[in-house]
Amino acid sequence: MILFLLTFLCLYGGINFYFFFRARSVLHFSGALQALLLVLLIFLILAPVVVRTLESLHCEQAARFVACTGYVWMAFVFLFFFLSVSLELVRFLHKLIVPEIGTMALKAVTFGLSVLLSAGLVVYGCIDAQRVRVRTLQIPTEQILPGKGKIRIIQISDVHVGIIIRNDRLSPMLEKVREAKPDMLVSTGDLLDGELDNIMADAERFAAIETPAGKFAVLGNHEYYAGVSRSIEFTEAAGFQILRDDVTQAAGLTIFGEDDITGRKPGATPKSAAFLKALAEKQNGFVLLLKHQPHIREKANFNLQLSGHTHGGQLFPFGFIVKLYFPRIYGLHTLAENKLLYISRGTGTWGPPVRIFAPPEITVIDLIGKKQ
Repeated sequence: MILFLLTFLCLYGGINFYFFFRARSVLHFSGALQALLLVLLIFLILAPVVVRTLESLHCEQAARFVACTGYVWMAFVFLFFFLSVSLELVRFLHKLIVPEIGTMALKAVTFGLSVLLSAGLVVYGCIDAQRVRVRTLQIPTEQILPGKGKIRIIQISDVHVGIIIRNDRLSPMLEKVREAKPDMLVSTGDLLDGELDNIMADAERFAAIETPAGKFAVLGNHEYYAGVSRSIEFTEAAGFQILRDDVTQAAGLTIFGEDDITGRKPGATPKSAAFLKALAEKQNGFVLLLKHQPHIREKANFNLQLSGHTHGGQLFPFGFIVKLYFPRIYGLHTLAENKLLYISRGTGTWGPPVRIFAPPEITVIDLIGKKQ
């Protein structure tokens, strides 16, 4: 985690200083203004660390302010970097073809366009991140299902209840879930994000959703970052049965819940070997696997794996970077006969409360099988 944080701060700091030097070359700051902007920039670079520190000190209002400011800036400066580098490449090629055009004029134009486009995309992304979509899938199976032979499973993933996603931000998500009338509700990790006080009221809002076949959840990497004990307390208060390398039966389904790779430390999940052995065996009936990260075990024997983690990229064009680690980052994928993988784009946001061309979703999955 420390290595990740240092790497992130170095890369993120480099992007911020790229913005600063580009702005200085066009706007020609005075000495005093330049010093002030540098101090502000360093604060924005360190904002993610400041947020976690304020959370641990239980300074929730201050943490919320820093988070909203720092994370929106993060989205802006990432987009600026991508657009600026792209436009500067165009400017360089244009200069080779038409060398008489003034260099400074074109630099000002590319800088201005990068700022305006980035700001516009961030505004759009902040609005779109709150417009939760409903993705509906119908999955036929030859397996016998109870009742009329149909089970409705709703998947939520990567909600990230925390400093930004809570209270009113949760309302549209929970309303979509209620409107879909689930038989079963599953959470495929990262339900919780931070170390907040007074969040049990948000857990109770999940618990109030009626699901005849139950609620099931697996832990994601952020549950470990927030603290496992705290995360388990919240998830159970939300009405979920947590599956940590566990298998259970519900509504005629065999449900495997695999603990996130973040927790695979000696003694963290001592059932892992027995769990993986059971997952490789042939089961009777439909097998549902809940797993936060969309890694596929070749020997795993399931009919449908539900995963999240990737956020579908969350901010275009960063989906291309995510694909370096996860070749499949969103949607329904056929792995083999009667073996499917569905990766959710996620219901909330992590970091910037912004989604660009990767809208949030809840997934309504109708399993249609044979009647008993």
